[in-house]
Formats: sequence, structure tokens, C-alpha cells
Amino acid sequence: MMTKKILVYMLAFGILFFLGDFIHNYYIESQEIALGLSLRNMYAFHAFFSLQICIIFALLVNNKKISPQLGFIYLASFVLKIIAFCAVFYDPIVTAEKLSNAQRIALLIPMFIFLIQEVYFIIKILNKNHSLK
Repeated sequence: MMTKKILVYMLAFGILFFLGDFIHNYYIESQEIALGLSLRNMYAFHAFFSLQICIIFALLVNNKKISPQLGFIYLASFVLKIIAFCAVFYDPIVTAEKLSNAQRIALLIPMFIFLIQEVYFIIKILNKNHSLK
């Protein structure tokens, strides 16, 4: 049962990665916008990190000591994800003199796309946890 959930998570985030990256790159190229950022790397980061969070939470939901705290743990993991993103993409984000509006939006779109999918799965996991009590 657990491997089926993990495969569903992998498939969902994989599809979201390829579709999001393709559509976003297509739009950027069709508008001839120069980002100076690697969209594929940003999409890959968010897909991988969100997938890991969902898998870990699916495994932790059965731990009776940790399961009551999963909501708080998720909030901490979200902060960790933002910190990791800033660390990985430090050069294009922090060292750039000034990010254009297109660059700012390009930074936020992958985060929000994967955040929506991630929150959907986390809610399902937490609801399962609540129904087990």
C-alpha cells in the first residue's frame, strides 16, 4: 500500500515537473524574455523537495509519537525548503543587482505550483492521520 502511494507521488510530481517546465519555458521563449535563471533547475528542485516531504510524511503518519506533531513539522519543513532554495540558488537571487519582474515571477511560479500539489498530498496524509485516531 505504501509503495503505491509513493508511486502516485512520484508520478504526480514527475508530470507536474515536465508539464510546468515545458509550458513555462515555452512561454518565456515565445515572449523572448531573458531570465538568466535555469527554470529547469528550479522546477527540479521543487519537484524533488516536495516529493521527499510527501514521502517522509507518508512514512511518519504511522508513528504514534510523531503523528500528532505532523502539522508543525510540515511548517518547519516549508521554512527549510525556502532556506534550501535560497542556498541552492544564491547566485541568481542574491548576487543579482536587481531582479526584473519577469525573474521574480519566474522564481515564484514553480514554488507555488509545487506548493499546491504538496499541500494537497499533505492534507490527505494529515486527514488520514486524524481519521486513524
